[in-house]
Amino acid sequence: MKKSYLAAAAILGAAVFAGQAHAVKIDLGEGKSFNMGFRAKIHGTYMGKRDDNDKADLALSVPNSRIYAKGSISKIFKWGWQGDFAGSIKDNDGDTIGFGVFKIVDAFIMLDFAKEAKVYAGFIKLPFELHSGIQSGWSFIMPTGPNYGLANQPFTNPAADGERAAGSGSRAAQLGVWGKVADGMFKYYLYLVDARDEDSTNEAKTGYGVRVEFAPTMAGYKGHPGYVLKETYLGKQNTLTVGLAYFTEKTGGNNNKSLGIDALWEQNFGAVTPNINVGYVKHENFRGVDGRDRSGWIVQGQLLFNQDTILGKPAIGVRWAQSNKDDDAPVTFEKSSVIGVTGQLYVKGVGNRIALSIDRVKDDNQSAPNKDSWTDVTLAFWYNF
Repeated sequence: MKKSYLAAAAILGAAVFAGQAHAVKIDLGEGKSFNMGFRAKIHGTYMGKRDDNDKADLALSVPNSRIYAKGSISKIFKWGWQGDFAGSIKDNDGDTIGFGVFKIVDAFIMLDFAKEAKVYAGFIKLPFELHSGIQSGWSFIMPTGPNYGLANQPFTNPAADGERAAGSGSRAAQLGVWGKVADGMFKYYLYLVDARDEDSTNEAKTGYGVRVEFAPTMAGYKGHPGYVLKETYLGKQNTLTVGLAYFTEKTGGNNNKSLGIDALWEQNFGAVTPNINVGYVKHENFRGVDGRDRSGWIVQGQLLFNQDTILGKPAIGVRWAQSNKDDDAPVTFEKSSVIGVTGQLYVKGVGNRIALSIDRVKDDNQSAPNKDSWTDVTLAFWYNF
């Protein structure tokens, strides 16, 4: 036993290297492994004027600064967790007074019995619509994300307040099973979302969800390979998949019903890899609020040039997204939309990139002196070490 620990320590000392998906990667044999890494996003956004009294200004932000680890105890028993340093400290009035709070944003255990059935439990991404949190945030076609500029944020985890992980709204406390059948032609997720309903009938009850994906494998395409999806696989596989998701959760006398539909096509033609993905979501009584209905569309795509430059592979991306009216909300939301374009250099994989994006937002919620449209320019640097 001591020898195995010494061997592991020796491997650990030699396994830290740059340019890989994990800063530390250890294979101990017999199904035992340990991976650890660091990743962050750094954005500088030139924000257009929001009202007549405003001035365009530069906003610097660190949307994510994370450390993560995952591994396996055996061929069946697997685990993972991730923490974020980019949180903020707020006073009793809600004002930010400091930064650097470390939060665990997900932690889970997965029992990998077979490719057809994997049981999981913990705080983990909710398997809803492709653009609503089940996708890796490091695979965004547009670095600013699917919801950027949309007033009511329709592409969102629909689980009720309190059931989502602090610091990462795409995660929720879940117990579920997922797997692939028919040689990967179909993939499914079935899950329950925990709820705080011990003391009050007005609190959210247990949520129920299902997601099904179809990929025409007979035509040589593949579906999303893992639990977490991606908006792009950078041509590493020819992907064509259609997903259908449904989630429901009762809060008091209101029943949240959320529907999601999405599709992704990406094909490597040698010199270039085009990508097109679309999504639609519709929420009724969103997060348990009576009458808070919202819906949204997104269409986006990318053309990746499979030629390495000194800073990686270049790509051009575009996105159009729209959120529709939401009458019963703290602030009534009218229709809003955004058109965006981006130029990117993928230095190594989706997690290491440099991007320059332009987003043109049209927001019908605004009235004088607020402007109903503005343009933001974002320079983004991401790394995954």
